[in-house]
Amino acid sequence: MTGVVVRVDDGRRVQTIGRGVATVKPPRPIGTDDGFRIGSVTKSFVATVVLQLVNEGKVRLTDTVERWLPGVVPGGDRISLRQLLNHTTGLFDYTEDGQWLAAAMADTARSWSARELVAVGVSHPPLFTPGARWSYSNTNYILAGLIAEKASGRALNRLVSERITGPLGLRDTFLATDARVRPGHIHGYQLNEDGTFTDTTSWTPTMAGAAGAIVSTPQDVASFYRALLGGRLLNQSRLSDMLTTVDVPERNGGYGLGIYYLDTPCGRVWGHAGDFPGYHTIAYQDRSGKRSATLMVATDLDQNPGSLFDQTVNTMVCQMMGKRG
Repeated sequence: MTGVVVRVDDGRRVQTIGRGVATVKPPRPIGTDDGFRIGSVTKSFVATVVLQLVNEGKVRLTDTVERWLPGVVPGGDRISLRQLLNHTTGLFDYTEDGQWLAAAMADTARSWSARELVAVGVSHPPLFTPGARWSYSNTNYILAGLIAEKASGRALNRLVSERITGPLGLRDTFLATDARVRPGHIHGYQLNEDGTFTDTTSWTPTMAGAAGAIVSTPQDVASFYRALLGGRLLNQSRLSDMLTTVDVPERNGGYGLGIYYLDTPCGRVWGHAGDFPGYHTIAYQDRSGKRSATLMVATDLDQNPGSLFDQTVNTMVCQMMGKRG
């Protein structure tokens, strides 16, 4: 891999380490507070915005997709906002569509609208009846973002800024709507078969949108989850909604509303992982948010040895929890 940043806060001290380069050509040492595309960690931010709107009475978790987006999703009158947020809709994940993926990779600068992405997802039959089981789908969060915009009358990037990053002072975190990045941004790379790397930094974030377009830093991600789990962004009723989970045995945990828990050798952790081409992020916290471990790898996860990667994550979590693992 080209670069990696690790940040661990065990409740007493913070350790942050960066190794590798932020850019390959020319080589620039990686910075531990540089910007990074955090992929599906975005879902925790989007779910927080939606739950704030719920608390304000602008939308309800029981509202159907059809209520807010009439005619957009076949069978949308049977899919609730809660099911979008906890991935129990049965909707096909648009990122698994081979034709869309080929088109996105053929023109990585193309801008995709949220409705285009939804159309790809709903062009496939549903995997199951809404509420019958759990299946992760990025299509769910593209729809949740559209509903948040419709209910508030504000663009999603503005909602994230006004409701989360602004109040918390997270100056290095934003929902990207185009490929422009700030100085010092860590470049993402895909490893090619011949051993060279393809720089993915300029690839449009609109291919991820509400499902994964946020740029952030290890410090900002940890600060966000600390505030979220500490009750600064949601009241106790809405936080309880967020942390009410659907069992996901194959992942050794459960998925709530934009956040999940894992039972690890050193205890239960909460958070999310995220991918964007050339980037992988893992952000885990204890229930209070006061202990955290964040890992950012500037190369696709599926190109890394699984057992070594899992061992690294477990080590981070154990250090976070103050235990040996």
